[in-house]
Amino acid sequence: MSDINTPATPEGDDEISLIDLAIALGEEKKTLFAIPAITTTLAIVASLLMTPIFTAKTVMMPPQQQQSGAASALASLGGLAGLAGAAAGIKSPDEMYIAFMQSESMQNALIEKLDLKNRYEAKTMVDARTALKANVKIAADKKAGLITVEADDKDSAFAAQLANAHVDELRTLLGRLAVTDAQQRRKYYEQQIAKTQEDLANAESDFRAAKEKSGMQVTAVIAETGVKASAELRGQIAAREVQLQAMGRFATAQNPDMQRMGSELSAMRAQLAKIEQGSGDGLKSSPTQQQAVRAYRDIKAREAMMNVLVAQYESARVDEAKEGPLVQQVDVAQAPERKAKPKRALIVIVAAFAGLFLGVFIAFVRRAVRKAGEDSSSAGQFAQLKAAWAWKS
Repeated sequence: MSDINTPATPEGDDEISLIDLAIALGEEKKTLFAIPAITTTLAIVASLLMTPIFTAKTVMMPPQQQQSGAASALASLGGLAGLAGAAAGIKSPDEMYIAFMQSESMQNALIEKLDLKNRYEAKTMVDARTALKANVKIAADKKAGLITVEADDKDSAFAAQLANAHVDELRTLLGRLAVTDAQQRRKYYEQQIAKTQEDLANAESDFRAAKEKSGMQVTAVIAETGVKASAELRGQIAAREVQLQAMGRFATAQNPDMQRMGSELSAMRAQLAKIEQGSGDGLKSSPTQQQAVRAYRDIKAREAMMNVLVAQYESARVDEAKEGPLVQQVDVAQAPERKAKPKRALIVIVAAFAGLFLGVFIAFVRRAVRKAGEDSSSAGQFAQLKAAWAWKS
């Protein structure tokens, strides 16, 4: 058996050794050091030419629901007492107040107040709102329950003014919106009182006209009959309707208290219909006299309804006063003493590393091109590549 000698093939011929890399970088050391030096120099010059930007910050505490006052008001409505415990767990979401500050109405108010169109050189309100959104950052700390507003500007004093203006405009916006529970109840009762006052004035006008037409004097004796019963029942119905409206903000239609109160309200309305149709304690008289009695009955019903609404309105106002200031500013924005941007050191470091990687890449490309030119087969391929990409006239 004879030994066959075969030439040994060195392992790893296809791999690039560290020595080859070092040689390649050494051959292109001028390129390797020149490009990082150029990028670093450009970064230093650009960072020095950039306009310094200052960031002012204000911290606010959004409105807090005073559930104790709301619960006592609900308890005063009788059937709503059982809902006080459920209402105690309600919290005001910070996202709602952030949305208020980012709304178009508030942004437009800030643009007009601070003349931001000229400051941001915006042609339209849309451009001004876009610039404002880019220069203001609003964030919520859910754990602490605070909202932070950070405003950027090249003028440190104006940056603080812009941040504080968000708090002032939020107060103005919340002043005309019903956000808290007491505000919502107060707003509702205001609307109902205004409507009842208008209905009462119309009822009094109808009564005067009916009395003149019938020539009948409506006395206390008449009021003690079906007129008084109808008026009292209408007042009770109005009170239950107010309770049902208030309960609807916290309970669903499947709530037992809601269903019970709805049944009681239906029974009262049926009883009122019987009285007004004459099947109850209604009066038997001429049509003109009955018209005067009905008009008098409407007046008494509106007055009873007004008494209920005024009492609930005053209760809502007391609860609203207990809630205190809607927005409390924890930290008032002050003119910052140091700029926030640009971060020159970070810009220079990033540019230096980017230039180093670019230099290494160009060094390898230059060496590969030079080696290919020394090889006859590769030189022919480069000639074909050059001819393929050449523009022919």
